[in-house]
Amino acid sequence: MDKHRQENFVNSLFSNIANRYDLLNAAFTLNRDTYWRNVAASKANLQIGHCALDVCCGTGKLSIALAEFVGTKGQVVGLDFCESMLTKAQENINHTPYQPIIKLMQGNALHEPFADNSFDCVTIGFALRNVSNIQATLSEMNRVVKPGGTVLSVELSKPSAPILKQLYYLYFEHILPLLGNLGLGKNSPYYNLPASLKTLPHQSVIGEMFCNVGLQQVMYYELTGGIATVHVGIK
Repeated sequence: MDKHRQENFVNSLFSNIANRYDLLNAAFTLNRDTYWRNVAASKANLQIGHCALDVCCGTGKLSIALAEFVGTKGQVVGLDFCESMLTKAQENINHTPYQPIIKLMQGNALHEPFADNSFDCVTIGFALRNVSNIQATLSEMNRVVKPGGTVLSVELSKPSAPILKQLYYLYFEHILPLLGNLGLGKNSPYYNLPASLKTLPHQSVIGEMFCNVGLQQVMYYELTGGIATVHVGIK
């Protein structure tokens, strides 16, 4: 298995950077990560009173965006295996009005501790590139979502426009790791980002994976010229 997909390696990476993760993400994406998450939340087909699961919730930013849609009568569960990220997520949630409806749990995306057909929507944000098995993760997400519910991923992807593609790979393969290494060292998610992106399937292939686990009406939406993509499927 690629090093950047090994669970112990990923856990160690994000434990070391949890307190700076949000700030660095905003800086390195020119704050587009907020826009990408908001678009994803808007396509989750959530309504007031719904219950959503955010897998690999990290620092809770997507969980918070989902909470805006389910309202005070709903619930969002954030699941992550990294304790440090969950601690930071709780800090972020405490600064919002959604603290009563967001519950955080420690757990693994490949073995989600929930019964079948438990949630109206299951999401994963900027984490498919780091899970040890993408299709198994999607299968678990499909298992715990209710019939008619939505499975959604928002993730960095591969732009197709020639000039943008060249600039994209120049930035992510050379400039961003250099910047990340200045303050964080080689054991940082940003230093390892090029490797995780190289082995991440193209967004069209991920769409096929959504279909392969039994999801229907699968669509994907390329954002910012394909730098990020939202995938959506219905159980």
